[in-house]
Amino acid sequence: MRLLIFSILVVFGATLRAQPEEVLSGTDRFHQAFFEASASDPANEVSFEPFQEINWEAKARTSLTWLNLDRPTPGQIARLRLDEGGGRRSRWVEFRAPLDPAAGAATYLLIYATGIVPIQPVQLKGSVYFTFDRSISIVKERLYSGVVVAKPEHPVAGAAFAIVGKPADVQDVDPGVKFVRRKQAGSAVYDFTDGSRTIVWATSSRDCSGKAASEYDCLDAESALSFSLAGQHLLLVKWKDAFCDSAYTLFSVDTTLKPIAGNEYGCDI
Repeated sequence: MRLLIFSILVVFGATLRAQPEEVLSGTDRFHQAFFEASASDPANEVSFEPFQEINWEAKARTSLTWLNLDRPTPGQIARLRLDEGGGRRSRWVEFRAPLDPAAGAATYLLIYATGIVPIQPVQLKGSVYFTFDRSISIVKERLYSGVVVAKPEHPVAGAAFAIVGKPADVQDVDPGVKFVRRKQAGSAVYDFTDGSRTIVWATSSRDCSGKAASEYDCLDAESALSFSLAGQHLLLVKWKDAFCDSAYTLFSVDTTLKPIAGNEYGCDI
């Protein structure tokens, strides 16, 4: 499972493909959430970056009883997964742990492409990322990461962001709004139809004609969700993206659109 490794790479400075305007991540309020469709996952789980401080190293040492994290044996190293992008010296392992009481005490909502739904945290999912020496015998570096696993109130087909909150905090949910890129050369320009008004959002100067329009910078929207949260008008856009399983941008809506958070996962990086 690549989500946790992806999170580690983001934290430690990997350069990812940009969204239409800039690379955005989660915020203190909107934490990145993840979904992986799987026939082996009938529980319809989602996961999200925790809002509380969690000692992932302690969780790993308690859960991975078969593994000496400091000096793994050759047999233990053989059981670790290879990091496809990091070469033979980079390996990782995943673990599950009971839900931390601090993470379970709050109530959460999942924002996804077509709606907002309560989610119930059920456990933790962590990973340990190892970098070995050339002989693949001595650990040079260990990185710990993890997410909270949760079950949505009803099945979903994706995940964008998790927030701490309850359904009463959300109003005016509209999954039918229009957010459309103008078919023109030059910078990417999008029109958001909000009732009787149209708000224009223009990206930085990038040529959207020819090859560039089908690659990195000039994406079309797959869907758009408008809603209000604690009096703030927001817009979630899911992009049509050939390089990522899911790519989202969250905008604040006023007289202009302002990108405030982003989430990409399942990407070819």
